[in-house]
This record gives sequence, structure tokens and C-alpha cells, in this order.
Amino acid sequence: MMRSGSVILISLGFSAVLLSACGTAEQPSTATVMAVTEPATETLPPPTPTASPTGTSTATAEPTATATQVPRISVSENTNCRQGPATSYLFEGVLAVGDSAEVLARGDVPDYWYIANPQKPGEGCWLWGEYAQIDGNTDALPVFTPMPSPTPAVGFEVSVKSFQSCGDIFYVVFGVQNTGGQRIWSGYVTVEDLDTHEILYKAAERHPFADLVKPVCPPGHGNELWPGETRYVHAPLSPVVSGDNALGTITLCTADWQGGTCLTQYSYFQLP
Repeated sequence: MMRSGSVILISLGFSAVLLSACGTAEQPSTATVMAVTEPATETLPPPTPTASPTGTSTATAEPTATATQVPRISVSENTNCRQGPATSYLFEGVLAVGDSAEVLARGDVPDYWYIANPQKPGEGCWLWGEYAQIDGNTDALPVFTPMPSPTPAVGFEVSVKSFQSCGDIFYVVFGVQNTGGQRIWSGYVTVEDLDTHEILYKAAERHPFADLVKPVCPPGHGNELWPGETRYVHAPLSPVVSGDNALGTITLCTADWQGGTCLTQYSYFQLP
């Protein structure tokens, strides 16, 4: 009997050990779940992305302060202002020595600037930069694309080439180049003193073109100016005031006696 009781006690003890072992096996499972869930909460990204756009917005606001400082342009020689960045465009005004104008834009044509027209407030025109000086930063200026270059049937360029005397007669000599596609025959020539508003010379010229700058007495004239040719118009002047600003207005036509198609160009200069 005692042996049988010992067996029962041993069996009960063994069952207790098994129950105890089963109870301890559940604890690591709970610890494992905690170990997985807690790090997942800690690795959420911090809410900081808004810091970068704020810094970028502040940085780009700085150039606004300098954009209001519009650069200005001046010239060392009187320079024509045109409808586009080439001599084939029509005349719109002139920027005179001593004056300045706002620079509104840069062009995709080298050495031309789009400026506020000195003669037409509220409008713009293109200025050649050969004799120009710019005061201010032009890097922030917009790039302006001009209208297509015209191909006029009649075209010419005029500039002052020389001042000559023939006896007691004093001449201003204009060089004229036919840049169009038609022959030029006749025209009108006017020279005005811009300081006194006196008309120094005004005449209808039937065949005004001479072959040479320096005139004979009187200067010779040709009958026509063909495309691509350069000849000279001699305008005799009344007594002049040295140093005054003057304007030559040259109108040339494709037919005799100021007929056909006529075109006007201007040349600003200073009386010697």
C-alpha cells in the first residue's frame, strides 16, 4: 500500500511540474508582442517637412527689392531708336547725348536694348548699344522678342558724313545708302536748328545724289540711287550757331519729281 501511495504522489508531483511548465511557456509570447509593437511606435517620422519650403520662400523674396531699380541708358553719340533691333526697322525716335532712358528689356539680338521711347511717353523702342552706357544691373531684365524683321520695298539709311565749304557756301553732307529693293530718284531735304527752331535749309531735290563727299563748286549730282549703292546729299546751310543741335530730315522717292513711293529718315547732329 505504501508503494502504491508513493506512486500516486509521484504522479501528482509530475503533473504539477507539467502544469508549471505550461504556465511559463506563455510569458515569452507576451514579451515578444511588446517588443514588436513598441519600436513601431517610436519610428514614426517627425512632422518637420514644412521647414524647408519656409526657408526657400524667404530666399526668393530678396531679389524683389532690387527689381524696382530699373537700369537707365545713356549714349555718347545721338542714337536712333527703332521699331526693332536692326536698321531695317522704321525710325521711332532718338536718344540724344546728355539724356537717359529706362531700359525695359534685353533682346535676343546682340547689343540691342528695348528702352522707353524718349519721344513717345508710354511706348518702347530698340536702341543700338554701340555708343551706350548702362547704369544699373540688367541681369533681372526680361528678354523681349521683337516682331519679325520687315522687308520694305523701299528703304535707305542716312547719316552725316562731313561738313564742307564751297567758296562762301557751307554744306552738311549726308551719306545715303539704298537698303531697299527699288531705285530711288528724288526727294525732299530739310535741316533744322533744334535749339533755335530755325530752318537752315529746305528744298525739293529732283536728283540730289552726288558721287563724292567733298563737293566741287557746285557739287555734282546723280540721277538715281540703285539698291545697294551709297551716294551723298549736300545741303547748303544759312549761317549757323556753332555747337547747336540740328536735325536733318531726308525724304526720298522712287519716281521723278517726288513721285512714286516715298520714305523719310532722320539724322541728328551737332553744328560745327
